[in-house]
Parts: sequence; structure tokens; C-alpha cells
Amino acid sequence: MRDNAYGAFANLGSALAPVRGVRLDGGGFFASKGAAFSLILILLVLTVSALAPLLMPHERDAMNLDSILAPPSAEHVLGTDDLGRDVFTRLIYAGRFSMLVALCSVAIALAIGVLLGAVAGYFGGAADAAIAVVIDLFLSVPVFLVLLVAASAGGGRIWIVPLVIGGTSWMETARVVRSILIPLREEGFVEAARAAGAKDVRIVVRHMLPQALPAVVVSATVGFAQAMLVESALSFLGFGVQPPVPTWGNMLQNAHVFIGRAPLAAIVPGFMIFITCLSFNYVGEGLRRALAIER
Repeated sequence: MRDNAYGAFANLGSALAPVRGVRLDGGGFFASKGAAFSLILILLVLTVSALAPLLMPHERDAMNLDSILAPPSAEHVLGTDDLGRDVFTRLIYAGRFSMLVALCSVAIALAIGVLLGAVAGYFGGAADAAIAVVIDLFLSVPVFLVLLVAASAGGGRIWIVPLVIGGTSWMETARVVRSILIPLREEGFVEAARAAGAKDVRIVVRHMLPQALPAVVVSATVGFAQAMLVESALSFLGFGVQPPVPTWGNMLQNAHVFIGRAPLAAIVPGFMIFITCLSFNYVGEGLRRALAIER
């Protein structure tokens, strides 16, 4: 697995070869055992979650009122919840929805952040000033209060949650992209592209944004962990994805009341949130080393 992953990094390195200032070092990523192990763990969680319908012995929402808050057994490895549902089955299914929400949130945040950062960094002037005001405004408001209000207004529908999280977490990406593109505006390759008649959009997308790729990739991995934490917090407070759709956050919210009788029902989803977010942070640090920016 290590050799295959290293080969993938080498191929990515070839793709990034034309990008000025980017030095990709696959060995730098795997030099950290934490990053390599975290990547394997994330891939394992993703694979098992994706194959949940094929692997799980129980239905996701199947209730057994004769087996409420049952302790771990051969039939129910992690016991059952307050409705007699298999905790292990719901935990695996919850990984699908928790990661899907985080992935969509990061995609929305990156789309907004890269777009606004590119506009501000390339055009400057009034566009830069206006976007800077918007960024400062979003950074100044109590984001979690906005999240609570917006998620509450959305009624906990699953597609509302990533829109809310992504729409309130794009600012750092925009600032990073802007800061990278500003000094590139006067570079010779940009001037040459303009002289050749290239349109602004092509110049930005083809020649300038690749310079911001390493920072955007690292921001995405760290943002994934943050989005998962925010979704879990919203679900724990009752404003996130609503049951019966399981996420690790709403499983924790539902089980904490019964932690004395069925501790695993609360401890295990909390542990999965912790270990998954920690793994994404380690992967982000490994990518920061592998996608090194030469100064």
C-alpha cells in the first residue's frame, strides 16, 4: 500500500512540475508515521462506510423493542440504543453521512473562497476592497450563532447543513488565495499571457491558481476536520442532520442521556469524531510537508 501511495504522489508531482515554487516530496508525507497511518485509517473508514449495506448484518433503522439499551453481545457487538437499534450498524452508516456533510461543506467553502480570493488577488482595486470588507464582516460575526439560526430555519434537512457550514467557512481560503495571487499579477509569465491575448479567466485558472494549489489542498484537509466538528456540534445541539438519518453527532446527542445504562452508545460515536478529525489534521500536516512551497 505504501508503494502504491508513493507512486500516486510521484504522479501528482509530475502534474505539479510546471508550477513555480512547488516542490512535491512523497517521502516527506510518509516520513511522518502519523500521517501515513492516518491516511490508511481514513481510507478504511471511507471504504467500510461506503460498503455498509453489504457488510452490516442489521438494517440501519431496524428496531427491536424487546432489546432496548442491551449490552454488547454476539448479535449486537456494541449493544443497542434506546429504540433497540444496533449501535454498530448505525455507527458505520453514520460515517457515510458525517463524511458526506463534511465533504460537501469543504467543497462549497473552497468554491466560494477560491473564486473570491482569485477575483480579489487578480483584479485588485475596488474588487479587492469590496471582498476584503465581506471577509472582515464574516470574520467579525459570531459564526456559530449564524450556524444555529440558519440550521434551525432549514429544519435540519441534510442538504441545508453543508450549505450553512460551507457558507460560513470560506474566508481563510479566500485570504490565502488572494495573498498568493497578488504578487503574481506583475510576474513575467502573466504579462506574457496577457500579451498573447489570453483572457483574464484563462490567465487566472491556467497560470495563477496552480500556484495556490498546495495551500488550497492543505486548507481542504484541515477544513474537513473542522466541518466535521461543526456538524457534530450542530447535531449534538439538535440543529444538525435529524434522525432517523444517523450522523456521529446526533448519535452522541441521542445517547448521552443514557450514558449510565449504555455507555458505548455515547462513547463510540464521540471516539469516531475524535479519531477521524485527528487523522485529517495529521494528513493535512503531511500534505503541508509533501507539497512544500519553496521560498
